[in-house]
Amino acid sequence: MGTKVATVIVVVGLLMMAGVGARADASSTDRGQTDLSSLPAIEAYLTSIGVDPGSVVIQQGPLNYAGPLCPGDGWNCTAATRVVQIASSASPAANIFDCLPSLDALIPALNECLVVQSSLLDPLETSSSMNSASCNTDLSDGSGKSKCTIRQQAKKGNNNANVNQRINQRGGSPQTATEDAEINQTSDTGKNTATIRLTIQQTLDIDSTPPVSQQQQARQTAKVTQTAGGGNNSSDVQQTILQAEDAQSNSDITQDQNTDPAFAPNQKATVTQTTSTGANTSNLQHQLTQRQHANSCTTCTITQNQGLPFPGGQSGSVTQTAGGVAQNSIAGQNESQTQDAGTFGTLIRTKFGPEDCCTTQNGGTAANNCQITQSNDQAQTPTANPSMNSEQKGTAKEDVVGANCTLDQTYTANGVPHHHTETAPVILHDRFCSADAETNSCSDEFF
Repeated sequence: MGTKVATVIVVVGLLMMAGVGARADASSTDRGQTDLSSLPAIEAYLTSIGVDPGSVVIQQGPLNYAGPLCPGDGWNCTAATRVVQIASSASPAANIFDCLPSLDALIPALNECLVVQSSLLDPLETSSSMNSASCNTDLSDGSGKSKCTIRQQAKKGNNNANVNQRINQRGGSPQTATEDAEINQTSDTGKNTATIRLTIQQTLDIDSTPPVSQQQQARQTAKVTQTAGGGNNSSDVQQTILQAEDAQSNSDITQDQNTDPAFAPNQKATVTQTTSTGANTSNLQHQLTQRQHANSCTTCTITQNQGLPFPGGQSGSVTQTAGGVAQNSIAGQNESQTQDAGTFGTLIRTKFGPEDCCTTQNGGTAANNCQITQSNDQAQTPTANPSMNSEQKGTAKEDVVGANCTLDQTYTANGVPHHHTETAPVILHDRFCSADAETNSCSDEFF
């Protein structure tokens, strides 16, 4: 039996002036934001998300830290997993949360980290004030499920958030894994920085027990929302899924990877950035690698299936809104699907590799940078009678005169590439690619 290491259940951090209740000018705060203006409001919020306020440790001081590694002298530290942080009227003030794996959990609902930090009511907040949060999970074997949510609010200060989730499964079939990450940041004059790294690795080794059935299902979702006044927004999201199935038997073999609609799309990311006078920068990358290998008898059937049509596969969206400062968005989607079968019996194989990515830049300058790259490589051995399908959808839009986006799409079937590229202020391009016993081509649609 493998081990499952889960992140702390809930971590809540609140940065505000000690002893300050709701004030008359608190109405200037975005009414859509969570009310963190007083301890009663904090307790009400905790109750609303299912956390008993009596189970929360309260930290008061200028420098508060929650996690396993206390920074040192001058810091108010706790290793508790449920914490409210209240920064006193001192400068500099800082809240730091390190949400790290700290317990063994057999209940999937426990693999969750929630961080909420706010400095909206701190009258001594400066440009050096900081909300910093990290969420890290590392799960192995069994059914993998993890979720990290970070919400940060500031006026003059900066927000920094990092999410790192990793699931590594090597047990028996079926293997299922889901990772969810969300970062929401708001700062009036400070900067927002968000980093998300999601990795799922699933491996099924040779299985000779007849009949052989191997299944791997994975889903990742990432969402970044950043709002700044005069500050910059920076987002870096990278999602990786690696799946490998190996089987050898004297009976029929069935191998499935990401064929369950409940896990579609397998990789999804949404980035929304808004700033009045600052700059927006986004890097969004999807990597999906699937490999199937099977050996069976001369009278046996090998069935190999990878992926589903839309809404399966990869889906990404980047929306940026800025004033007179150039914006930068780079998005990449890459899928690699390989099937290898050694048999003189019957082969039944399908591959679907849909990709959908779009970037919209509102405002900025003619120097805006907007790049979308999509690549899908499908291969099988033996190469006879292939069944390969891919849809690549690329959309981009600029509303500033002189600004352009670039779309680069490549589909490769058994080593034969099909390439498309274009640069324009508005791109609406959807193409369907396939390879079978008679054709190996792509049909392009401009809509």
